[in-house]
Amino acid sequence: MRALLGIDKGTTTTKAVVFDAESGRVLGLARRATQSFRPHPDWHEEDTEATWCGVALAIRGALAEAGLPAADIAAIGVSGHMGGLWALDHDGVAFERAIAWPDGRASELLQHWRDSGIVEKVYDISGNALIPGMPIVLLAWMQRHRPDLFPGIAHVFCAKDFVNYRLTGEIATDESDLSFFPCDIRKRCVSESVFDLCGLSGKSGLIPKVLPIGAPVGRVTAKAAVETGLNEGTLVASGAGDGVAAAIGAGALLPGQAVTVIGTSFMNNLTVDRPVMEPRGVGFLFLMPDGRWQRLMSNTGGGSVCLDWVIEAFGRKEAALSDGADMFTRIETEARALPPLPGGLLFHPYLNTSGMTAPRHEPAARGSIMGLGLDTTPIALVRSIMEGVALSMVDCYGAIDAPVDEIRITGGGARILLWRDICAAAMNRELVVTEAEETGALGVALLAGHAAGLFSSLEEGAARMVRVMAKVQPDPAMAERYAAAFALFRDIREALAPAWAARAACLERGASRNAS
Repeated sequence: MRALLGIDKGTTTTKAVVFDAESGRVLGLARRATQSFRPHPDWHEEDTEATWCGVALAIRGALAEAGLPAADIAAIGVSGHMGGLWALDHDGVAFERAIAWPDGRASELLQHWRDSGIVEKVYDISGNALIPGMPIVLLAWMQRHRPDLFPGIAHVFCAKDFVNYRLTGEIATDESDLSFFPCDIRKRCVSESVFDLCGLSGKSGLIPKVLPIGAPVGRVTAKAAVETGLNEGTLVASGAGDGVAAAIGAGALLPGQAVTVIGTSFMNNLTVDRPVMEPRGVGFLFLMPDGRWQRLMSNTGGGSVCLDWVIEAFGRKEAALSDGADMFTRIETEARALPPLPGGLLFHPYLNTSGMTAPRHEPAARGSIMGLGLDTTPIALVRSIMEGVALSMVDCYGAIDAPVDEIRITGGGARILLWRDICAAAMNRELVVTEAEETGALGVALLAGHAAGLFSSLEEGAARMVRVMAKVQPDPAMAERYAAAFALFRDIREALAPAWAARAACLERGASRNAS
């Protein structure tokens, strides 16, 4: 049997999935929690050795569940969360701690850049709205605040590049992760001008060689084979950043095809045949295979993390586990029994330290719930969170200056039937549900299969391996309610902007007093 291994190094969980190369059927899957550290408020770090150990254990687990000899793995692809700062020193040794993309330590520096017009100029080159956790921002922060560490940095890349390095010993990145550094999005290359604007003149050499998305990066070393159970010499493709990998794994390869991912982040990605820069200063623009781009409008703290928060806050997880019931089945049943917008609740899903990243960039934004009353129940909050995320989906796609012909929906949150019903009603259009939950892993497995010569094109690979599970039609009554509510959702968001800024200033004053 010919099989492909897809590895998705996630923010909260690392997944390794063995796929049948002919059908896309999952043969084996293993997950390992990603341990993170927060030594200061808004910081988010990972221990690089612990991260690699988690990846290796996930690979072993997937191989064991698949029950296949490692020799059946034709090739490996790796995806990972984009952004952050994963650094090697001059001896090729990884820094003990990596900075992950949700990190907010550079927020003050980024605000200075915003005030001085740097952010706008970088956007004009890159099509990416800078957030604190982007590599160029963190690198500039390191230069300013860690002069003891900065000179020791020899190479900077992203999470999936680190995994590739441990698998193959090769130091490289790819076009998709370069997009988020960010780069010259039109020329599809490193931008010296971006480095100059960010006060890092002469430092572009810290970016290693940039490979095409899915190109061969190397082969599994003897050491990595011992650690993972893979065969030495197995081909490893460069893979892609998670946003691009998820689009490929959902089959959104052609212009006009979109994919919404309800994961830790809430990503709305549209494949386009040109660099779409509107709305200016908002969202992200990533490089895709075959000379295409991906316009990404995402709320980085607006996905399943919101649902996790409310479930943990009200102890539903512990209650479900105690009596052996399936938590999400019970929650979905109870939430479905409620009417749309129960009690007039409206939730704005901006829980992450990055704030609101679409359809406008408001780093000071945070989540809010409008309409709380004495009759508000925890399950009403659960439904309102699903609805708030869906209304932000309408917000995001409505802002993209390009046609959206088809929307595919995936991610862990899309496994919840009610949530995708709500999304279909909010958008008032059909949504296509793909079978594979781990679309990031499937996307890089497709790239690996192409690199190994199993498919003549990515389209051929997607035709074999991407399986459509369902098509969700919008409920007319729900669609009518959400259409009426969307204007209020948008107006509340606009009205809260000054309050978000005032809150951030208040927190900054408090931090200054505590420091003194």
